Amino acid sequence: MKKIFSLFFAAVVAVIFSACTAKTTIDLPAQNSVKSGILGRNISLSVSDLRDDKITIGVLKNSDGDITSRISTNPQLETWMKNALTAELAKRNIAVIDEIYTPDFIVNVNIDKFQSEIFGIGTKNMHANSQITIIANFGDRSVKKTLNQPVISFAPLPTLKSLEPFVIETLSELASRCAAEIASIN
Repeated sequence: MKKIFSLFFAAVVAVIFSACTAKTTIDLPAQNSVKSGILGRNISLSVSDLRDDKITIGVLKNSDGDITSRISTNPQLETWMKNALTAELAKRNIAVIDEIYTPDFIVNVNIDKFQSEIFGIGTKNMHANSQITIIANFGDRSVKKTLNQPVISFAPLPTLKSLEPFVIETLSELASRCAAEIASIN
């Protein structure tokens, strides 16, 4: 009996430990297909994720502030952001074209920071901080813009199900703001 209790206790501890450190994944929404071809303006677009941890997009914390889960995305943030920007730019009559065509200008978007967290139960328990740098090159000149976006919200239950729509909405808004900034570059 003592041996069975020891095995049961070890199994419970293993399950709790693995649940506390397990990675969870947020499935980012697929982007609407974008018409190919030349639009009003044409750009070459690259997106680079410059964060140290390119996999983790957020964390779940308990009320003591200890991390209980690390959150990643599917697809990776870099891929999703390029697709989201391509779709947002098309709404603004800007086409992302292949290298074989001559673009009006070249845009490099760097994801410098994106981190979200949800913790405990409180009035403002979801946070996200992001920073994107946009560099547009026009041959002999360059334009650089930086977007910072802190967001705070509330979730009645501090779980991944609460954080997922918050992260998706925050990223979608970030892509829209980034596309608007790119569209305003002359």
